Amino acid sequence: MFRKNGRKHGEVYTKQDVVEYILDDVGFSSDKNLENITLLEPASGSGAFALAIINRLYKSSEKYGFNFTDSLNKNIVFVEKDKESCALLRNNINNALENLGFLNQNQNCVYNLDFLVENNFSKFDCIVGNPPYIRHENLDSKYKSFLKKNYSTFKYRADLYIPFYEESLDLLRDKGKLSFICSNRWLYNQYGQLLREKIATKFHLIKLINIEKTSPFDEEVIGYPCITTIAKSKGDKTLYFETNAKKVSLNALSFTKVLSPTCSSWQNLFLDYDINHSSLKPIIDQNFEIGIGVATGADKVFIKKESELNGIERSRVIPVIKSNSLKGENIIWDNSCLLNPYVNGNLCNLSEYPYLEEYFTENKEILKKRHIAKKNPNNWYKTIDKVKNDLLHKPKLLLPDLAGSKYLFIDNGNFYPHHNVYYITNHNLDRLKILASILMSDFVKDQLSKIGIRMNDGLPRFQSQTLKKLRIPDIDTLDKDVKNILIKAYDNKDLATISNEVDKYCTKSNIL
Repeated sequence: MFRKNGRKHGEVYTKQDVVEYILDDVGFSSDKNLENITLLEPASGSGAFALAIINRLYKSSEKYGFNFTDSLNKNIVFVEKDKESCALLRNNINNALENLGFLNQNQNCVYNLDFLVENNFSKFDCIVGNPPYIRHENLDSKYKSFLKKNYSTFKYRADLYIPFYEESLDLLRDKGKLSFICSNRWLYNQYGQLLREKIATKFHLIKLINIEKTSPFDEEVIGYPCITTIAKSKGDKTLYFETNAKKVSLNALSFTKVLSPTCSSWQNLFLDYDINHSSLKPIIDQNFEIGIGVATGADKVFIKKESELNGIERSRVIPVIKSNSLKGENIIWDNSCLLNPYVNGNLCNLSEYPYLEEYFTENKEILKKRHIAKKNPNNWYKTIDKVKNDLLHKPKLLLPDLAGSKYLFIDNGNFYPHHNVYYITNHNLDRLKILASILMSDFVKDQLSKIGIRMNDGLPRFQSQTLKKLRIPDIDTLDKDVKNILIKAYDNKDLATISNEVDKYCTKSNIL
């Protein structure tokens, strides 16, 4: 698959200043004796890293008097799967060698193979690069099956760079270093959990540079880039840097020194306070239930305006709330309704509801094309998610997927949430108001921006996995006066008072 610039899908070249920075980070520097230092680049492309590596190795050989070509062919490995890219890589290396005065050199350092399938390399002192960023859904199904069988971190719809990390880390020698630039999504997503745990428990995260607004590649990409430097050694401190600036000088970064992660949760890495403090607890540990609204697989059929119901039985009609109704200062329902095929948790008998039966039958071919219907042909009119009749009448805090709304709203039992709306339920309305206040605070917004998945416009997302990661004050231990203040502030939409009260529970700094 090719993009507009002619490059293949997943192929993005790295700017030279980033290349130089990464090589410095792993210690592959021309002022050192590199004669016996082994280095791997597992996805070399056309040679952005390779040419810089060759130049550094040559300068080191000049300074320390060792045989440059012997070290290049014995210790350096460039891997490139794509034949065309590999041919270009060989040509670029050949030109670089000729410019250094080495003519007609064998390139024993270049391998045209699939790094995740065919490599049989020994251990390396340095591993660097920009692993391919190919989304899970763009990978061939047979290839995904192979990766799932052979790579323990390739789970939960992981992208291709995840097994590149795993294989490369396994090829590090003791005290060896790896530095990659790639997407930062694995730092937050479920699919990065096993990789984070592997690094935290078996390696030392030396440095993490989160530069998702910066452009470290030679073209604009949607990749949320970060640089991670990891050592096969022990250590308890990590240098962390994050910026939203579009331009940044890598050689002039002001790092925060934080405690290195010790498990799959890396939340404290991104915050200047300790979210694992005993005064803070997860939402789900405080008797709240988190869920997401109904997915139908065919909204055009199942969701209609009130004016479009045409006599469909009222018992089969539920007011449904979408995320676009939650953007202002109040809930503004757009008169959308869900046609509910369930009665008491079971799929209804259509013959008992002739108008609904007629409508669904008119749209039967559309409904039958859905995956859920193909799996259950006899139940062709079911929604993807079962409609929970009791949920409609429960008080529930409504959270639009994108956390860009100024206010959060509690539905007292009038609407059923759509699939792009998360909800939190509790039997106590006051507790829901307190929770809503906490979730509108700067304290939580800061957590969301640091640990949650962000869209291209920078907005974090309310997702189940993120909501479960959040740490908030223990509501049951709050003083009665504080609870009353938060309830009143919620009713009055007083965000300043909310943040002032909640910020008091920001706990001890994680900065060292």
